[in-house]
Amino acid sequence: MTKVAESRSEPWSATGSMQWSAPWSALAPVAWLGVFVILPMATLLTTHVDVADATRVLSRASTRETLWFSAWQAVVSVLFTFALATPVTWLVGRHEFRGRRVLRSVASIGFLLPSIVVSAGFLALLPNDLDTSLFAVFVAHAYFNVAVVLRVVAPRLESLDTRLMWAARTLGAGPLRTVVSVWWPALRGAIVSAGAVIFIYCFSSYAVVRTLGGPSRNTLESDIAVRAYAIGDIGGAVVLSLLQTATIIGVVLLGRRVTNDADFGVRRTRVTLGRLANSRTLIARSIAIVTVAFVLAPLAALAVSSLRVGEQWSIAGWKAVFSGGVIGSTSPLQALWSSARTALVASIFGVVLAVLMSHAVTRLGTRGRRLEVFAMLPLAVSPVTLGLGLIVTFDERWYDWRGAWWFVAVVHTIVAFPLAVRVLVPSWRNVSPVLRDAAAVLGASPARRLLDIDLRLLRPAIVAAIALIGAVSLGEFGAASMLSRSGAETLPVSISRLLGRTGDVVRTQAFVLATLLVVACLAALLVIDGADWRARPSRKASRARSH
Repeated sequence: MTKVAESRSEPWSATGSMQWSAPWSALAPVAWLGVFVILPMATLLTTHVDVADATRVLSRASTRETLWFSAWQAVVSVLFTFALATPVTWLVGRHEFRGRRVLRSVASIGFLLPSIVVSAGFLALLPNDLDTSLFAVFVAHAYFNVAVVLRVVAPRLESLDTRLMWAARTLGAGPLRTVVSVWWPALRGAIVSAGAVIFIYCFSSYAVVRTLGGPSRNTLESDIAVRAYAIGDIGGAVVLSLLQTATIIGVVLLGRRVTNDADFGVRRTRVTLGRLANSRTLIARSIAIVTVAFVLAPLAALAVSSLRVGEQWSIAGWKAVFSGGVIGSTSPLQALWSSARTALVASIFGVVLAVLMSHAVTRLGTRGRRLEVFAMLPLAVSPVTLGLGLIVTFDERWYDWRGAWWFVAVVHTIVAFPLAVRVLVPSWRNVSPVLRDAAAVLGASPARRLLDIDLRLLRPAIVAAIALIGAVSLGEFGAASMLSRSGAETLPVSISRLLGRTGDVVRTQAFVLATLLVVACLAALLVIDGADWRARPSRKASRARSH
């Protein structure tokens, strides 16, 4: 142990060389974010907004109405989400049963699907008097965010020691008092965190409100797009972006003040479902069936609607998509090719940048933690605002890139970058430094250690990151709707355009494209889950070797 410790302090050791190379590995991703995130935002703030714009926009009653609608529909969407997610969260968090992992994965599908696809699914599923209504907006938002409640609250629920509940009941506390004094203090942080995340997603909703809310309803996000793209009011759009960002930051800070759970210890207390009474088992099965049906119903409705033209069963929509006929500026076949090309480029560049950044994060100590916060910067900027910043920044001379197809891939790389980093950082940390030291002692060069140890052990996480970036690129709608050009629209943009046109065949084509997008995203989800499953033995082995 002493020799190993001494070897780590030497400049030629594996760990030492990794620390020397870490600042250089951060250079490319930091520069990338600086050019394509910080520079566009700075350009927006310094050249396209002034006091007159702020006064003009903020003094209008329409701005206050849009802000109020964005806020209250987000609150109602949070309540809808918790109402739908609480039963399955309780089932997964408190019970052990066959198919538990499958149920959790199925319930999380909605979160990984593109917003325009979910919107199209509910258009196909709901009756005509509800398909463009507030109810449709609330249900679609809940569909997306059930996974947030499940993934955030269920682990905390699982670790809550039920002996505390029985102790409270023994001391005379009733059911309500037990919930208030035991359950709520222990779960408050997880519930508030999930609620804050859902509020932010729904507050800045774009595709769902645009597709299901009807033309008379706008959130701040959709109003930003209208001002910037439709009427050319860049200053007004920037003011609304700042207003939206300030509101989101306020929600985050407020949530942080109340997210500390009471420390009741951690003890896994899931109950085996087969040991419960028949009535409770029946309830549990009913919850599982309803949850799966709720998740799969819009997807099934999409598939069915892609085979119907008007009231007749027909494959005319599929023939029209693959025949290459143009409706508007881009044919459906062109949109398929454009999305595939963009996702491929975004995946390649995105995973390289994420590998470099995650390496620096895990090797630079305190500076690495600061880098990790910096890597999350794109999450603070909405895709529509980011697209607006890129349009006004790269709009002249040799860097007028707005019409280039690869510019959309750049945006998708930025949007997916924080998620890919979050996937890769834990895997880098699970690679034992003892392996690198041993390889260095045996004469392996830094490049050989990187290829034979780090990247070999990181392979499942890299595959998952590639699939995640590809899925995000295929489904991203906000920035792509502003940057896609004639002849190079991505699938989500084409789906939205087709849904906005009249004609049964045109609408069916939108459902066909949405169905294809669902298949692609589910394939990416299977790759991510499979990569995570394959990575588990190596993580255990890595921990065993480090001990």
